[in-house]
Parts: sequence; C-alpha cells; structure tokens
Amino acid sequence: MTLFKSILAGGLMGLSALTPAKAEEAQGEPLKFSIALPLSGPLAFSGQVQQAGWQTALAWINEQGGVDGRPMVADFYDDEYKVDLGVAGFKKAASAGDLVFAAGDGTPFVRAISPENNDTYRILMSATGFASDLVETDKYAYHFLPGPTYSDMIGALLNYIDDNKSGDAAPKVALVYSATEFGRDPLEHFRSHAAELNIDIVLEEETKWSGVDVTSSAIKLRNAAPDYVIFHGYAGNVWPEILKTAKDYGVQAKFMGTAYNSDPEMVKSVGEYVDGYLGVVPYMLNVDAVEGEYLNAVRTSLQSWEGKPYSGYANMGYVQSWLTALVLREAIGSTLDAGKDLNGPNLIGAINDLKDWDSKGIVGDVTFVNQRLPKAIIYKYNVSADSFSMEPATDLVTVAE
Repeated sequence: MTLFKSILAGGLMGLSALTPAKAEEAQGEPLKFSIALPLSGPLAFSGQVQQAGWQTALAWINEQGGVDGRPMVADFYDDEYKVDLGVAGFKKAASAGDLVFAAGDGTPFVRAISPENNDTYRILMSATGFASDLVETDKYAYHFLPGPTYSDMIGALLNYIDDNKSGDAAPKVALVYSATEFGRDPLEHFRSHAAELNIDIVLEEETKWSGVDVTSSAIKLRNAAPDYVIFHGYAGNVWPEILKTAKDYGVQAKFMGTAYNSDPEMVKSVGEYVDGYLGVVPYMLNVDAVEGEYLNAVRTSLQSWEGKPYSGYANMGYVQSWLTALVLREAIGSTLDAGKDLNGPNLIGAINDLKDWDSKGIVGDVTFVNQRLPKAIIYKYNVSADSFSMEPATDLVTVAE
C-alpha cells in the first residue's frame, strides 16, 4: 500500500502517518507543520474534512519527493474551535523549535496570536477564515490567505448582479447575515460597492447564529420584494430555513450565498427549495469538469476515500487544505533554492513573489495580492428530488478590490 493510500485508510481522526522520526529515516530532515483544527465539538465535521485534505495532500507531495527530498510533516491537534486551546498548541509547537508553518482554524485564532508571532516567533501562518482585514499586511505580517476575503466574495456577487441586470432599473438586493463578527464582516464593503454599481439595498436583515424563528425574516423579505437575496455569515444553519420559508411566502428572488453557505454537500442537503441557488466559492469544486495535475490528484484522493462515496464534487475545506499545502511546497522550495532560512519573513516573501503560478486546475494562475489569493467562481446549483448538479455561472475571476 502506498503512503498516499495508507493515510486515506487511516481514517479522519488519525495523525499523519509519516512521523518526524520515520521521515528522517526515509528522506531528509522533515519540514515541520503544526495544524490546529476543530476535530471535536460542533464544528468537527469541518475540521475532520480539512484534516483529510491535509493528510492526502501531504502524502501526495511526499510521494513526489517532498521539497528537495525533505518531507512535509504535520502534527494535528484538536482545539475544539477555542482560541485559548489554539494559541496554547501554537506556542507549544513553536517553542519546540524548527517549526516551518502553523495553521489555525479561523480568524479569531489568527488575531489572537499574530501580535506575538510578529514580534517573537515570526513563523509563517495561514487559517481557514476569510476575514476582510487579513489584507492588512502590517497587522498580519506572516499570514497568508489561500483565497479571497468575505468582502471580495460579496463584491463578486454584486458584480454578477450588475452584469446580469436588465433595463435601466436598479437591481434590488437584500442581505441576510448572522449577528456575529463573521456575519457583519463585509457590511461596509457591501454598502459601498452596491452604491458604486447603483444597486438598491432594500433590506439588511440580521439574525441570530442559531435558534432563530425565521418567520419574521421571511415576511421582511416578502415586503422588501428584492430581486436577489444574499446569505452571509452562516454555515449549514439558519439560512436554509429562511430560504424555504421565504419561498413559501411567495418571495420570487434569486438566492445567493458566500463560501461557507455554498459547499456542494450542504447545498444538496437543503433539497428542491434551493434549486437555482448561486454560490461564490474560492476554488473549482466541480472536480469532474476540470483537468489539471493537482486537481486530478484531488479527484483521485476523493475517489479513494473509504466509506465516503465519490460525488464528483469537492468540499471547500478539503480543497483549501490541498491548495495551501501546494503553495507551501512552492514557497519552501524557492526559499531553499535561494539559500535562505525557512523563517516567516523569507517564506511570506516567497509567497508574495508568486506571479501567475499554475495551480494546475484548482484555481487557475495564482498571484497573491496583499497576501491573499483573490480568485473566485460563482456556481449555479441545480437540485431536484433525485438529482444534483452544479455549473459555472461565471468564469474563475480575480476579485481583488
């Protein structure tokens, strides 16, 4: 059994099959990563999928020879999506020495550790969150975002609305978002970009993260009569019920959402009500429709996932793990080739120097802007009682403002 297949067979909760000791015996000195994920608790479903993506990506890279013969080795730890546990795990890993990269499970973790990392550890970092302020490179000196920000995503949806308007009347848009920092993140950009495009905001509806009576929101949408409704700031919660109830109340709008509302499996689970939904995501998730060496490797890993039937579509977090690992291989390789130390300043410099790097099917050509990858594609989801498909509603475009 190859290393690639053995990690797949090891299950989601196991750590990387290649330990640092075994890696040194097998090849050169390992490149050590520390990765915090919510492997238990309410977000475990997301953390476990991301871990599977990391494991299969690192196994594939190491089978290709790693980086100049050095394997990429990750230690995973469960932080339960709690900032204090994430920070404690990071500090433990950093104090052990030789840490090349650390990943967190979201923006709160990055915000908590970045001041100390900037001053003391200076380790390259990334995380799963897409917060709009992550483009402030002085504040997050050694952090890179392998995707667009939430403001970028909202901008892409508004651009789509503008591109598809008919006549001279201003399109009418409603935004429904959660009462969380995540949900409120792109509000300022939503308002300013809508004004630039002459899009009429007819409703901004804030809801609780959970335990919501959706009737009031549905009635407000009916009264506002928007042409489009954008959901932002949720995962699999709240927005599907608002959408269903709004349609039952006669709302004729086209429904849209940002990345965490738009994973294929999540959308499919909503059922026929969500037919025609438009979702903006950072990566090519219809993996059967695209060719390229790296996306082909992602497809092979999904087809080999024991106990999980292959659907032809990829989870966003799974692909993000793969893309992050591949970017790291590129940045570490160029840093080593230049004879430089593998520290945060040199590695973030190598990432910023990536110009039109070929992601081989995952997200087109890669050029980082303010330490984030501002690419996105909008998919249209076709859902019936017995079928599901998704098709590009736009090309893969650069969405940096």
